[in-house]
Amino acid sequence: MRIARVIVSSSIIVALAAGGAMIAPPALQSWQLQQAKDDPSELSRLRLVSVATQDRIAPEIDRAVAAGDLGLAESFVALAAERGIATAPERVAQIEALRQNALTRAVSDFGHGFVAGERESDAAFAGALVGDISGFGDLRDLVREGHKLVGGETIDETVLALAAVGLAVSAATWVSLGGSLPARGGVSAIKAASKAKLLSPVLTANLGRMAAGAVDRPALTASLGAAARLDLAAAKTAAGGIVRPAALARFTALGQDAGALYARTGQRGLRQVLAVAEDAGDVGRAAKLAAAKPSTVRATLRLLGRSALVLGALSLQTAGWMLALLGYALAVAMAAQRFGWWLGRLGRKRRAISRMEASAPTP
Repeated sequence: MRIARVIVSSSIIVALAAGGAMIAPPALQSWQLQQAKDDPSELSRLRLVSVATQDRIAPEIDRAVAAGDLGLAESFVALAAERGIATAPERVAQIEALRQNALTRAVSDFGHGFVAGERESDAAFAGALVGDISGFGDLRDLVREGHKLVGGETIDETVLALAAVGLAVSAATWVSLGGSLPARGGVSAIKAASKAKLLSPVLTANLGRMAAGAVDRPALTASLGAAARLDLAAAKTAAGGIVRPAALARFTALGQDAGALYARTGQRGLRQVLAVAEDAGDVGRAAKLAAAKPSTVRATLRLLGRSALVLGALSLQTAGWMLALLGYALAVAMAAQRFGWWLGRLGRKRRAISRMEASAPTP
């Protein structure tokens, strides 16, 4: 009987140890993800463990070089170094060659960005930004949308609202001697991405709703008239009343986060965020991630997408692992209780035997 109990107890111990080895790691990871839901830096670090491997990083570097995306290639090299993964010398040489060619292209892109408002590269964006800060770019967009409005065509209210916000922030930028420049640049970048249909569908819909409820039509009409006459001063004055104050504050805060992202990740990095973000909160979380991990944020976003920014809904699998961990903890507690009872009975039996031996008459 005693041998049978020992076998049963040993089997339980082995089963609990095996169950713990299987349940504990994924359950612990699920708990850690839940704890990091408000910290995009820690959240992405946890999720990169199983994703940022040499087999994933090396092809991504090759794709970035082929696309001429120097910033993304350098970000993957930084992520590889952070994870102790060596980058092949030939890839390092390709990145260096790409870096050498960047200056020549930047000069021509700057002028094209100022005139046409195109923002495909960082230099083109800088040229477009100069145009937008002066009001030229936003005037251009107001005139374009104004012609559509007069002709009875469908207008892009998001671009209209962002152009109006841009004119208002431009005025604030001049008054504050550049203090509002990050917000100004961010608004310009978001407007450009919206025009190019580069925003995620959900973010496009959310910004559209914000713009539709934010625009004051009479003020819009007055501003469009001034824009059509190329009266920049009058357009800036009228623009302050186009977007209602609460919406202006929200758009400006969004522009501030977008501007901070651009400063750390460049134009392409910002577009990465806008392509996966679903609302202004996602852009703000991306700005926090870029502040914490400026050199690797682009590679992180490439590998993880929006899951680098938000935990998402608790999946059935994650919930299952958490429940399994609770069940395991309960089983361990019950086993420990039974073990304690067994030790107690064993101790009582030994004490009884000792008392019997002590009370037995000495021969």
